[in-house]
Amino acid sequence: MSYCVNCGVELEKGCHECPLCDTPVINPREQITESQKPAYPETVDIPKSVNKRYWGFIFSLIMLIPNLVLIVLNIFVFDSGVMKYVVGGFAVAWIWFVFPLLWKKQIPVVSLGIDAIALLVYLNMFRIYGDENGWFSSLVLPVVIALWAICNMFIFWLKKPRTKSLIAIAVLGAINIMSFVIEICMSMFYINKLQITVSLVMTACCVSLMIFFAVLEKSKRLKAWVSRKFFV
Repeated sequence: MSYCVNCGVELEKGCHECPLCDTPVINPREQITESQKPAYPETVDIPKSVNKRYWGFIFSLIMLIPNLVLIVLNIFVFDSGVMKYVVGGFAVAWIWFVFPLLWKKQIPVVSLGIDAIALLVYLNMFRIYGDENGWFSSLVLPVVIALWAICNMFIFWLKKPRTKSLIAIAVLGAINIMSFVIEICMSMFYINKLQITVSLVMTACCVSLMIFFAVLEKSKRLKAWVSRKFFV
């Protein structure tokens, strides 16, 4: 067993330098082969969950500091009602992008529900402090709920492996459904009657692309040609 001549710490067999003071270890009586593993690893493996939470904490501090500055300036300098929308936007961004990093195990359905609620609460601020003419309940609420429902369906559907063609067909179908939902809500809100025009054009485009991907899914030769030509 060797000891460091500089700090006196006891050294493990195979040490090339003191782990405490980095003094080189030279012991002629101790044979060290090149294949021998070092006593201490050169890098420390940090679990992914710990690393994610660390970055979540850092990003939280980065987002908290400007918000505190805005609140202080709003109280003592500006006294403007616009600040609450800015701080609310930061809060929604934190919930969407930073909050999931703090979870040990992320549950997509729960995370998506929290994201939808945060967005609705933020948009409801504009209804409370702005003009109330029914836009929140007629436009925002049904569109967000429809988008939330479609995303949940994708989460459950993608639990099993799906091909790229099937995923493309599902995405096109979801886009088509959302176009109908948005146009129906807008027509009922603005002209108080059902009028569908743009969604029909979207349907023609989406259905034609869905047929193409369906043929691509069935034809192995065509799928191989597309994969070879476009590297997909």
